[in-house]
Amino acid sequence: MGALSISFAGCASQGHYGGDNIGTMQGAAALGPEISSFLDNATPGSISAFPKSPWGSNVSVIVQERYFAASGRLCAHLDVARQGAPATADRAQVACLVKDSGWYTQRLVTQVLVNPSTP
Repeated sequence: MGALSISFAGCASQGHYGGDNIGTMQGAAALGPEISSFLDNATPGSISAFPKSPWGSNVSVIVQERYFAASGRLCAHLDVARQGAPATADRAQVACLVKDSGWYTQRLVTQVLVNPSTP
């Protein structure tokens, strides 16, 4: 009998993801120096307010957890709330550090979008 050879290419490999390639974070937005500086040193439970952000004006950002993604990047789950907005407007986000480019964010693809007029 002939031998069967199978090779698997994991999407977590640096070669495939290009760990420093921003293109792998489709729809990502740069967070800028003020928020990036906060995220550089934030631990779970850290909170800070920002007058300007990719999520709008006057937001509070709460760091939920930090982890290493399959891409090898340092990432953090965030809760973002705008002052004066209803609690239902809070958004779960993920931010990841892209080497030599800073922190980038995008909406969690697993986040359920809720229509506030739906009970």
